[in-house]
Amino acid sequence: TWILHASGFLAPSEPQAPSFDLSEWPPEGTVAVDVEGFYDVLASGAGFGYGPMFQGVRAVWRDTSGVYAEVALPETDTGRIDTFGIHPALLDAALHPSGFILDETETETATGPRLPFAWTGVELFATNATMLRVAIRPQGEGVTVEAADATGTPVVSVRSLMLRTIAADQLSSTKPASDNALFTVEWTALPPRTGPTGEAEFTVLPVGTGPVEQVLGAVLRDVQEWLANEESFGSRLAVVTRGAVPATPGAVVDEVGAAVWGLVRSAQSEHPDRIVLVDADPTTPDDLDLTLLDGVDEPQLAIRDGALLAPRLTRATGRGLELPSGTWHLLPGTDGTLESVHAETTDVLPLEAGQVRVAIRAAGVNFRDVLIGLGMYPEPGVMGSEAAGIVLEVGPDVDDLAPGDRVFGFVNGAFAAEAVTDRRLLVRVPAGWSWAEAASLPLVFATAWYGLRDLGGVSQGESVLIHAAAGGVGMAAVQLARHWGLEVYATASPSKWPTVTNNGVDPTHIASSRDLAFEDHIRTATDGRGVDVVLNSLAGEFLDASLRLLAPGGRFIEMGKTDIRTGLDIPYHAFDLSDAGPTRMGHILTQVVVLFEQGVLTPLPLTVWDVREAVAAWRFMAQAKHIGKNVLTLPTPLNPHGTILITGGTGTLGTLLARHLVTQHNARNLLLLSRQGPNAPGAPELTAELQELGAQAQVIACDAADRDTLAGVLAQVPEHAPLTGVIHAAGVLDDGIFTALTQERLETVLRAKATAAANLDELTRDADLSMFVLYSSVSATFGAPGQANYSAANAYLDALATRRRAEGLPALSLGWGLWEQASAMTGGLAGADRSRATSAGAALTTQQGLALFDTALTHPVAHL
Repeated sequence: TWILHASGFLAPSEPQAPSFDLSEWPPEGTVAVDVEGFYDVLASGAGFGYGPMFQGVRAVWRDTSGVYAEVALPETDTGRIDTFGIHPALLDAALHPSGFILDETETETATGPRLPFAWTGVELFATNATMLRVAIRPQGEGVTVEAADATGTPVVSVRSLMLRTIAADQLSSTKPASDNALFTVEWTALPPRTGPTGEAEFTVLPVGTGPVEQVLGAVLRDVQEWLANEESFGSRLAVVTRGAVPATPGAVVDEVGAAVWGLVRSAQSEHPDRIVLVDADPTTPDDLDLTLLDGVDEPQLAIRDGALLAPRLTRATGRGLELPSGTWHLLPGTDGTLESVHAETTDVLPLEAGQVRVAIRAAGVNFRDVLIGLGMYPEPGVMGSEAAGIVLEVGPDVDDLAPGDRVFGFVNGAFAAEAVTDRRLLVRVPAGWSWAEAASLPLVFATAWYGLRDLGGVSQGESVLIHAAAGGVGMAAVQLARHWGLEVYATASPSKWPTVTNNGVDPTHIASSRDLAFEDHIRTATDGRGVDVVLNSLAGEFLDASLRLLAPGGRFIEMGKTDIRTGLDIPYHAFDLSDAGPTRMGHILTQVVVLFEQGVLTPLPLTVWDVREAVAAWRFMAQAKHIGKNVLTLPTPLNPHGTILITGGTGTLGTLLARHLVTQHNARNLLLLSRQGPNAPGAPELTAELQELGAQAQVIACDAADRDTLAGVLAQVPEHAPLTGVIHAAGVLDDGIFTALTQERLETVLRAKATAAANLDELTRDADLSMFVLYSSVSATFGAPGQANYSAANAYLDALATRRRAEGLPALSLGWGLWEQASAMTGGLAGADRSRATSAGAALTTQQGLALFDTALTHPVAHL
């Protein structure tokens, strides 16, 4: 199997004599550089750990024109020299002295080596070189390289080489495995095509809907039939799903469609260049124009907003914001950039009368927070205004809440591990609501209510113009206005009009918020009368146009802070929700909850981010890419007295994790599920060992794919040790080539992985979990040949984790490769099977695997 590490193109070149001469050696006027211990210094100081074959530098000279060096291959590797144009170790060694180039201010010390990035104009004049004289000279932003053999005969030249300085902490040789071995898949927009395109020729296989086993079985049979059809030879099959991949931030993906991708990825590996996976935009009509694919050489594509995106594997280099231990809160920086937003520790102050301390689980994000982060808010302010969480402590005079109660409401400084607020500003979280849903509602619905009802005094039959109707407050205002019997007119960017229409607004009442033509459109739609109330968030000329749209007796409700007007002869109210006071705010929120429970109001579309992704979330908001509401979720600290459930708990991986959780995460209660239960090999010894380590471990016979049995086990988790973590490590293999796969073999693997994961998700949604970890496989991402059923099952797990995070629930799907330690699943792998299993990377040692588990827990998204 070939792995692409670099790409380029050959340019036509007329044979010509080399233009350089290195026969005079070393060049006159150069000064020798001491290279004793050169590679030791590189390894210890700069992090460049070169093996013996690549330690080829023998001597170095330099002057102001450049660096000159002699490099040679070790004698032990000269036997294969005729298999290369130029030996790669020799060429690499020729570049090592580049760090000795003097810059304008340097006189003695080297700047340190840099790594080659982009080559231009490479010409080879001779082969079989084992030693080189090398001249490296700066040119523009790069260098030129000229090399000759020991007689001065030219061997190779490089017209331009761009070098990049790499810090030591970026190098795999100096970073621990837990920091550099995590990867993630990013969806990257492809450049627009240029030039004429023709009709893309594909046999199209649209993927239907239904239970995962039913859909996968149908796709399996259809693809097998197409592959077996001789008439299909030389053509391509396009397998088309809808919303099966997380191609945009916060997307909720279809787990069934994702499983299809896992299945077909393996088919692609076994039948190269014959099948293309296409994921259509779930927000667009069903008709798919496959001419978009014409001339695009990508095996997997997503279509979003008319653009093509392709998956790219990237290193998970950033964990986002670093969160201190203990109590902390987010603060803006002082330089007016979002990048300077940071978390700082904070003191825990005693509660005053009427106050409640809340452990924050989720916090709503508003544009005010973005302005504060950018230093643009016109008044002093604290980021974070609404949240949901668990009561930690109540102050004097609070007798209707107690520690452990689930609450949500208005919380100043909500982007924090815990925060204090007035009891009047909180209400209980209704049953069935997620933390993210609860945190998304207070500010938008209460602001819309207070603006329209308290200040605007709207009544049935009146008309209202709601600007930014696809935003949070806008969507809430539309729902309330329709409930109160108002005639609703709205503006939004054209791409968001379907959202406004779906929220119940007449399409003829919607105009663009991007240009001033909305004034004429709304005036025409109101037969020239205008509207009774404007709920405004625009500024400048757009605000002036909105003022002109007021009908006689109209009221103007200003939510914005960037263009407040004075001296108007109309009822004009510029407000903050806090103007209502805590009692009225709490009363409005209580009324909002009643309407939700009655089914009058519905939650807004959510884009959920981990708090460590706050900067990305605010940038996303600042670019007006979102619809509805953005919410930050906060990692829940692991309760050491809680219970952690592990499926496959007596297997190799489950056993390793159980020990690790006890020794490294202070877990004290483990629930180990196994199909064999206490009779599983090694189970008594494991429980005894864990008890000696200070933990109580219970091994229970339970197949997590059996929903009723699993529900019974979960019902037995004691209240004094509530469920705090779930790790799904169970699974089975049933490998075979794609064309030989059957429905039964699909179901065998899906049951152990996907069905069990779905049950765990459903039955633990109300638990206050710190972790929900699914052990997936790289086969789902790379499409391991011979493992289509396993790839499908693990792709389902990846999508399930993505959906849970999009809903504000904790989830990690860890797509590991083969573990070095044999298990019941992998113990029989040998020869070609083991080679195939490690094709995506070397087998993980136990130490590496557990270290990566710890690191993944600190990252906001799933990784490979």
